[in-house]
Amino acid sequence: MSASKFPGRTLISFDWAMKRLLKQKANHGILEGFLSELFRKDVRVTAILDAESIAENEDDKTNRVDLLCKNDQGELIIIELQYYQETDYFQRMLFGASKLVLEYLHKRSPYGEIKKVYAVHIVYFNLGVGEDYVYRGRQQFMGMHLNDTLKLKYAQRRKFGGTVPADLFPEYYVINICNFRDKINDTLDEWIYYFKHSKVPHEYRALGLEQAAEQLNIDHMKPEVKEEYMKQLSGFGISEKLLMDNWFDGESEGEHKGFIRGKEEGRQEGREEGREEGLMTGARMQLEANVCRMHKHGMSTVRIAEILGIEPSEIEAILKKP
Repeated sequence: MSASKFPGRTLISFDWAMKRLLKQKANHGILEGFLSELFRKDVRVTAILDAESIAENEDDKTNRVDLLCKNDQGELIIIELQYYQETDYFQRMLFGASKLVLEYLHKRSPYGEIKKVYAVHIVYFNLGVGEDYVYRGRQQFMGMHLNDTLKLKYAQRRKFGGTVPADLFPEYYVINICNFRDKINDTLDEWIYYFKHSKVPHEYRALGLEQAAEQLNIDHMKPEVKEEYMKQLSGFGISEKLLMDNWFDGESEGEHKGFIRGKEEGRQEGREEGREEGLMTGARMQLEANVCRMHKHGMSTVRIAEILGIEPSEIEAILKKP
């Protein structure tokens, strides 16, 4: 376990780092470290690809991913970071991976040349209902009668690698920052701590995190670059401190209370519906907490509505509550 050389010092947000710094070959070790911890295997990045190429045209922003890279196996890795709620985000994940498969399959090429796609999504809102903060999605084929798992034949395994179709299909990872409670259990959690706080833990051993702490130090930015960085943060309409501290206070407080209430109701009634209702109550409580905190920090009703994806009239109703 290494002690941090930069205790308490603010680092550049991972969002900015992906778009501006991690594309540089000298910083590939940072990216490789994170992906190795996430995938639980050694990852070597051989190229950063043009993420803009999978947009239909210059005005198409629906699939301009934050970072697109290729590993030493020729596999493609999408990394996206999203701050604001999008109800159809699962469909966006599907669209991005599917379009990438088509983009990198040359016309008239055999289907066997399709490369494995990994789609990594770091989200700062609750994407669905779940208690964990890291989810992995793989395509499995299960027997409807015998409940067995369809596997690849020997010839398929020899030619394409893997043992099941899931090894060939796109694979999804969702890191839900809202659900991370700052309890570090493994090296991946050390990375997630950085994503949440823009700081490294006081002690860490995760691959790539030492280089991140050194290369992504905000104090090392050139004055003109630092000014541009701070403008980007203010473009959110919310300061980084408010985003990282107050937002998560509201998320954690509301969701935790609702979750506990749901568990109690479920225990008393002996039904799963009680727990589900508690989760829904928690989601509402966290929403109201975020609205009040944003309004307290001077944000307009319209801007809060834009960020949270709800109607201004609902914002006003929340603010009028005693």
